[in-house]
Amino acid sequence: MNRVRPLDEWVSRLSTSNPKDVAAALEVLGEALCADDEAVRERAAQLLVKELARAGSAAHGPILRLLQTSWWPPQAQLAEPALEAVLTAVARIDVDAPELDEAALLIANLYRAAPLPLSALEGALGHAKASVRRVAAGCVGRVGKAAVSLLPRLLTVLDDSESVAGAALESLGSLASAAPEVALPALFDQVSRAEGTRQYLALTSLRSLVEEGRREGKPAPELASLEPVLLKTAEDPQPPVRLEAVSLLGLGRLSSLSTVAALRKRLQDESPAVAACAAVALLRVGAPPQEAASLLAAQLASAENPDKVGAALSALEGVEPATLGRIRDTLVAAARGASGLVAEALHELLPRNA
Repeated sequence: MNRVRPLDEWVSRLSTSNPKDVAAALEVLGEALCADDEAVRERAAQLLVKELARAGSAAHGPILRLLQTSWWPPQAQLAEPALEAVLTAVARIDVDAPELDEAALLIANLYRAAPLPLSALEGALGHAKASVRRVAAGCVGRVGKAAVSLLPRLLTVLDDSESVAGAALESLGSLASAAPEVALPALFDQVSRAEGTRQYLALTSLRSLVEEGRREGKPAPELASLEPVLLKTAEDPQPPVRLEAVSLLGLGRLSSLSTVAALRKRLQDESPAVAACAAVALLRVGAPPQEAASLLAAQLASAENPDKVGAALSALEGVEPATLGRIRDTLVAAARGASGLVAEALHELLPRNA
């Protein structure tokens, strides 16, 4: 391979239709972005940013991936032009294109490297192009707590197209613990009326928020108003959705007859993970522990079925000592009958409820 060519020629090769030329250019430019010579690093980044913003470029995807994976830390003086170039480029890309995730990650890196104004992201959330809104929405959560002030603006795109709303929900979930007073009403609303992927993302974000609050000793949010929709989603055809609903029924300590009946039914779920979470939820809502203990004991003893063992351990991980104490004898017996990593994991659980 001839690596003597100037960097701008390698950049131009990214737009060719020859896969070998593109692969060679990516390799050389990746090495340049990671070079010990700062001048080489900066020159490579400048050329790539310029090409990214060029209207006729056919290399948006490769450049976004290259900058996201190899350009760290970005030079502070290039952060603002790079941000503008990324937003310009994604406006020309389809809203469902996978490289938009690379763009969101790249922009988050730029915000970590330089004091860029949040107004740029705020403006992008209202951009006419859905692809730009998706990238901005996905970036807010990745920027972290520094972007909490953008949450009210982020909420306005929760009813956008599927891709945009999904990115917004993921960011909302990432920042929910930093501003629960803003996040909780929005998550409740999405759990109640959204469907499909949006509802699933809202469920996972709400569960993460509730679990984080519990670990920090904060009062749990009142989930009683969500009981009807959680009971409905506990019957969803998709196991991950059922798992989130079952977990929230337990975390919310929702102990109505309807909830207890739904959780007992899920002990027979075809998914070991859902069944194990249902057992933990039954313990949390105060139901008699025998059925839950029996299910967990059977899964933990299924040495021939690692999925069942893993499901039980995952469901028990992080459970509060008082709840584990309700099945202490079951855990002791399981630990005695287990070996290797399973035995170690069970022994780590036991001291917390001794």
